[in-house]
Amino acid sequence: MNEIFSSNRFFKLLKKEVTERAPMIIRIAGIFSLILAGSLLNVIFDGGPLSIASRNSYLLFATFITMVIAPFNLYKNYNHPKKGIDYVLLPASVTEKFLSMLTNTVIILPLITFFSVLLTDTILSTISPSMFPGYLVSSLWSTGKLFENVAEALIFQQGCILGNFLFKKNKIFKTMLSGAGLYVILALIIMLLFTVFFKEQLGDLNNMNMHISIGCNSLSDLGKLENTGGMGGLLKGLYYFVIIVFYVIFPAGFLTGTFYKMKTQQY
Repeated sequence: MNEIFSSNRFFKLLKKEVTERAPMIIRIAGIFSLILAGSLLNVIFDGGPLSIASRNSYLLFATFITMVIAPFNLYKNYNHPKKGIDYVLLPASVTEKFLSMLTNTVIILPLITFFSVLLTDTILSTISPSMFPGYLVSSLWSTGKLFENVAEALIFQQGCILGNFLFKKNKIFKTMLSGAGLYVILALIIMLLFTVFFKEQLGDLNNMNMHISIGCNSLSDLGKLENTGGMGGLLKGLYYFVIIVFYVIFPAGFLTGTFYKMKTQQY
């Protein structure tokens, strides 16, 4: 395709891909909904209600897992030696295929799973309010947890998307292993910065017997530094370094690598 992007061609491709992958999308969303529905039997026999906090955690967990498995299920055959050829021959540019793939994996499947589980919870809460007290839909916005780790989840998913297009066999295992290796390398770099370049500052900190309190519930909490004294500038610098690497370099690298792999895929 000589033309980089055509909206008409893109929407035709997106419609085709959504139609072809609809059974898989419905199946995945249905599985997570059935798991929640099956928990009704468990709470009936145990005699205790399923708290709204537990159901909220399950909803977010189901959505996250869906984001992780989306590329491996919806586009597992893209780099297959035989099955992938049909995808290459589609009358669409690489940009259009790339954007259609992101739409299906990042938006459509996770959202359908999210709302499917949410609808199931609403039905169960209506049928059996004693076992499913409260409506989950009303608690999502008040808890403030719904979008707390969305950025981290999206970045993790982008890494999974790259792994799906990068590896041909044992995709999930190799992707997780590569991701673990990537984080180990990042941890070693941070350790190197502390032990080599900031050795003197660490020595001063030890001599002062200073206490440092850092929240670690999520990556963003690294910026909540208390009682850092003279180490404040050092820790703030480390915080911004991690933020730039994790929120800028990683996603940019994952997306660029995926696009490049799609463009140069050979069979």
